[in-house]
Amino acid sequence: MNKLGILAAAAQFAPRLFQVRRGTWFALAVGLVVFFVMAAWTVVALLGWFLGQARDWMGTAGGVVPDSAQQVLEQVAPGVGEPLRDQLGVLVPVLKAEDRPPRDVSGTDLGPVARYPGLVRTHWHREGRQVVVEYEGKADYAAVLDHYTRGFSSRGFSQSVQSANQDAERHAYTRAGEDFLLTIAQKPRSRISVHLETTLR
Repeated sequence: MNKLGILAAAAQFAPRLFQVRRGTWFALAVGLVVFFVMAAWTVVALLGWFLGQARDWMGTAGGVVPDSAQQVLEQVAPGVGEPLRDQLGVLVPVLKAEDRPPRDVSGTDLGPVARYPGLVRTHWHREGRQVVVEYEGKADYAAVLDHYTRGFSSRGFSQSVQSANQDAERHAYTRAGEDFLLTIAQKPRSRISVHLETTLR
C-alpha cells in the first residue's frame, strides 16, 4: 500500500476514534495501568522468589526481597501493594516469608499455663530472680486472652486487671506467694504478642 493509500485509510478511520465514548477510553486506560502494575509486580515477585531460592541453596537468610518488592509496588501504585501481595502470595511462596514464625529462642517456658498453640518464644531474660518470657505468632486475640484467663483461674490464681484497651490487656495473677504479670497485645497482620514475667521464689 502506498503512502496515499495509508493516508486515505487513516482519514477514514480517524472520525471513528472520536466517536468512542470517554468512558471506554477511561476503562481502557485503567485496564492498561492495572495490567502493567500486575506485570511489574509479577516480575519483581518472581525475581524475589528466584533470589530466595538461591539464598536457601547457599544457606543464607532470606526475607529482604519481599520487602523491597513491596516498596517498589507502593511507589508505582500506592495502596495496591498489600492486596496484590496477599493474592500473589498463594502463587509465590516467598511473598509470605514474613508469615513464617521464627524458631524458639533459648530458654524455658514460664508459668503454670502452657503457651497458646502456634506461638513462638521470641524473648527470654533472667536477671537475678526476675524472669521474663515473650511469645508471638498469628492467633485470635480473644482466644489467646481466654486461654490464659481460664488457665490461671483453673489453677487457683486470683486475677487483677492492671490495664485494658482495644489492643492490649495487662493482668496480674496471684496464688500463695506466686505472682505473674501477663500482657497480651494485638500486633499488625493479626499477630499476637504475649509478655509474661514473674519473680522466682
